[in-house]
Amino acid sequence: MADSEELFSRTIYENELKGFQLRVVANLFRDVEYLHIRKYFLTFEGDYAPSKEGISIPMSIQNIYAILDSLIELCAKAETVDSITKHFQDKISDLTKDTN
Repeated sequence: MADSEELFSRTIYENELKGFQLRVVANLFRDVEYLHIRKYFLTFEGDYAPSKEGISIPMSIQNIYAILDSLIELCAKAETVDSITKHFQDKISDLTKDTN
């Protein structure tokens, strides 16, 4: 991802003991936006660099919906529907506050 423009990055998991992170990253490469879920490793210089471990897909609303649908279904098996609904209502509320 060195020759690409990073549009978004969020660390979703970090293991300091083993020196790696999992990140969700959006970037622009050759005029196409991509969504990555990738493992980053700690370099000897102390920075995190992307590894080959992970996935990249074109960032379309259909792909994002498919990922969200899968994650919500997975969460529903572990949590109550009420707690999932509350979490996403709060997230949506926060997002709309930022745009107003």
